[in-house]
Amino acid sequence: MTTEVMLLAAQLWAQARMRERPTAEANALDGDVILAAQAILEASEGNHVVIATTNAPHLL
Repeated sequence: MTTEVMLLAAQLWAQARMRERPTAEANALDGDVILAAQAILEASEGNHVVIATTNAPHLL
């Protein structure tokens, strides 16, 4: 986990809130957005990313 990941996660968290699609409690920066941020950054570097989960709705 890097500062870059956390900054992107914060942006994703804010976007989800603005769309009224929170993935966690009102004041929580949760693991779903951190995972999504990490995946986005890895993919942007040309890496193949696969996320295995039983909680897919939180990643949409």
